[in-house]
Amino acid sequence: MSPIHTKLIDSLASIILSLTEEEQSLLKQKIQQSQHANTQHYSDAELQQQQEFLQSLQQEIAIGIEQLSNGEYQKYDDSTLPNLLQAIKSRSQH
Repeated sequence: MSPIHTKLIDSLASIILSLTEEEQSLLKQKIQQSQHANTQHYSDAELQQQQEFLQSLQQEIAIGIEQLSNGEYQKYDDSTLPNLLQAIKSRSQH
């Protein structure tokens, strides 16, 4: 089993939290489409690993949606967004 890339997951969670409801819905659809389209190309072990990753991602999305619903988010504007993007890039490079 490959190591969990926590920095990448943190970055993805930050990005997901910044999505609108419409964008979150589109992301969920893409994940579901991907699950169905790619199942023909993988072994059982690879499918299991992919399913686990996608379930984890779906859980992160659900957590993000709940946080958004509870008002647990930070707003960004033109002056603060570059700092967020730089922080995400920095975390993903380490």
